[in-house]
Amino acid sequence: MSAERISSHESMKLSNQLAVLNRIRTDGPISRVALRERTRLSWGTITSTIKDLLGKGIIQETGTVTTAVGRRPIELDLNVERNFVLGLHLGTTMVRSSLVDIKGTVVRELDTSVNPNGSLREILGFLKSTAQRLLQAQALTTRRLAGIGIAAPGAVDFGTGVCLYAPHHPHWKNVSLRALMEKEFGVPCFVDHAYNCSTLSEKLFGFGRDVDSFICVLLGTGVSAGIVIKGELYRGADCLSGEFGHTCIDLNGPACACGSSGCLETYVSGYALARLASEEIRRAPGSRLAAICGGNGGEVSGETLCIAAQKGDPRARRIFARMGTYLGVGVANLISLFNPSRIIIGGGLSRAKEFFLPTFQDVVERRAWYASSRDIRISAIQRATVLGAAALVLQELFASGRILKRRS
Repeated sequence: MSAERISSHESMKLSNQLAVLNRIRTDGPISRVALRERTRLSWGTITSTIKDLLGKGIIQETGTVTTAVGRRPIELDLNVERNFVLGLHLGTTMVRSSLVDIKGTVVRELDTSVNPNGSLREILGFLKSTAQRLLQAQALTTRRLAGIGIAAPGAVDFGTGVCLYAPHHPHWKNVSLRALMEKEFGVPCFVDHAYNCSTLSEKLFGFGRDVDSFICVLLGTGVSAGIVIKGELYRGADCLSGEFGHTCIDLNGPACACGSSGCLETYVSGYALARLASEEIRRAPGSRLAAICGGNGGEVSGETLCIAAQKGDPRARRIFARMGTYLGVGVANLISLFNPSRIIIGGGLSRAKEFFLPTFQDVVERRAWYASSRDIRISAIQRATVLGAAALVLQELFASGRILKRRS
């Protein structure tokens, strides 16, 4: 047999294996009969592929089930005792981690505080130790670990796994994070920007599952947007797309951490809300807002502002309404530019939706291109960014066939 025919045969075999595996992933537990019907593969291909996947320990038989109409055939599902995935999220002040099984179910979580001004060695040490502690807590060795996904802040080169810089971590520059973690743990590692990871979690598990084109806007310490076009995450020519918070909406606006001024982030981020709340407290030291922040150790943040709004403080509610206005302008621009099927709002500040959503939706309705979809959803996923970091690995395992090459 010629090399060309061997290559064609192997390619066809891989394609069939991935078709069966991904169908089991989405529809499992599933019978062999249903699997054949949904993949339209021959019985011979179904039988040989299942034998292969069972031999590798990737799938398992779930046994027969007796129903009112008799015994249901043996079904197939992913083997959740193998191929665990570790997701890490380096935030401004926290390293969050989640261990998930091959079906994307979270089995254990662990969070660790981190000093944003720490040295590169210190921050890297927090990432490594958090991962090690989580594996130890689950009594898991790296032999059962299929990979590590990391959601990193700032500019990230997805292709090389290098973190270029992070605005809130001054010493986190040009870090070859993928190479360092692969050397430490001996498993594949994938690194992407935090907002791309959150968007991927929506694509696999959330409101992005049933649409081909959507934008996920994340509101937190910063503001960003993950963009999915025709089912694929768009990263841009240099893997730097999605810096929604640094689009300018006011040429004479406040200075931004990026060095520019008038960025959207200076109006709708957690830092922006804290700044506006502090200004209100200085103007009205006897206000309910001042009392709430004083009772919280004097800390002014998006969270304390939300508490004040929940307690009826008019100043806090005005700040959120103002936020809704500027966010509405920014999102209307996204809608007019990309014409997505859906906008998904996520991030920590999305929990204050009742206070900014009415103004936000009104502005979007008035300012977005008249024929564009205005389907707005608030994310329902908890810890979307760290789950999305794990999803980086899951997507790679099932899209490229990497999972088929793991030792049984």
